[in-house]
Amino acid sequence: MRWVLFSAVVAALAGCMGVADPALVTVLHSAPPAPMFDGGLHPADGGAADAGSLPDAGSAPPDAGSLVDAGADPCGGISCGSGSRCEPSNRRCVCLPGYLQGASGCEPVMPGSPSTRSQGEVCSAWTAANQQRAAGDGFSMSTTTCDPGAVTRDALDDGLGRLNFFRWLVGLGPTTDSAADNDAAQKCALVSAWNPAGASAHFPASTATCYTPEGASGAGSSNIAWGAASAANAIDLWMIDFGNETTFGHRRWLLNPPLDPVGLGHYRGGNNYGSASCIRVFGGGGAGPRPAWLAFPPPGFVPEQLSQWHWTVHGNIPLNGASATVTRLSDGARLPVTFNILSGFYGQAAASIVRDGWAPAAGETYHVTISGQGGAGTIEYDVKPVGCS
Repeated sequence: MRWVLFSAVVAALAGCMGVADPALVTVLHSAPPAPMFDGGLHPADGGAADAGSLPDAGSAPPDAGSLVDAGADPCGGISCGSGSRCEPSNRRCVCLPGYLQGASGCEPVMPGSPSTRSQGEVCSAWTAANQQRAAGDGFSMSTTTCDPGAVTRDALDDGLGRLNFFRWLVGLGPTTDSAADNDAAQKCALVSAWNPAGASAHFPASTATCYTPEGASGAGSSNIAWGAASAANAIDLWMIDFGNETTFGHRRWLLNPPLDPVGLGHYRGGNNYGSASCIRVFGGGGAGPRPAWLAFPPPGFVPEQLSQWHWTVHGNIPLNGASATVTRLSDGARLPVTFNILSGFYGQAAASIVRDGWAPAAGETYHVTISGQGGAGTIEYDVKPVGCS
């Protein structure tokens, strides 16, 4: 089966991917206005999820000290092809999460249609997605003031694998990361950690603590989260998008079909809830599937935990006079929902299906119908929550 192969190379994922405690999500902010692939613009996301007590904002950056000597780069001089990276332990190129070795190199594992997957295939993917390869958050740094530090390759793969799991789940191809984008995202995480959280973090002034041009560039093209436990955990928080129900901008960027490459960064410390994480999301070079529309949760089987998250539909959807119905097939009950067209342009048009006072249950099938004018016309699909041990 497709996932048997994919699970062999998917990144081990950090922690449990169930519904995150909102207290972990202090502030989330989507990438700010910037030219997109079709020349359009999208507004900055104004939502924020408040939680937790703020650490002492009067603390200072780490004291100056001697830089830790990391030694020579074991992958220096080794160039790996698309969809692969160098493994420092043996100085060999290995495939990234979501890619498999083929006749001509590492090739993306295409997802197929979500509606055709078996329950076992989805649950196997879920099991693989709840493994972790990095020790802790993988972050380390010297004592040098404003050293951005680094996250291990295993931690990067955990984050990339988490992202590619969600993309596989909704029927999209995997994305890659790049050294340049990772560097900019890591410096974005540094400057975001030491300066005020919120919309202004996308535009740090040159006088900001730990400012660098690369960090400012990363901040201007990234989703940013404060309070995530790791780069992989930040992917979950952006997918949940708590507090951003009018846009779901973070989720929309991560589920943008042509997304590739990304850059991942995570910094532990600073003045904002203990950490800052960034992911660069303006890469548009992916060659995977570009379906007319996609949904989260997707058609077909889906782990029950994920079906509890907010429901959204993205792409070429009806925008004029649009409405949605959800019918529970076991008893024919028409369940109350509110259909909202989401604001802004975060890769694609999108809408949310708000469940008014009910929760999905494992073993049930929910038939979704979206109708209205424009787009691909009427959209219909079945969501089938399942309990995956």
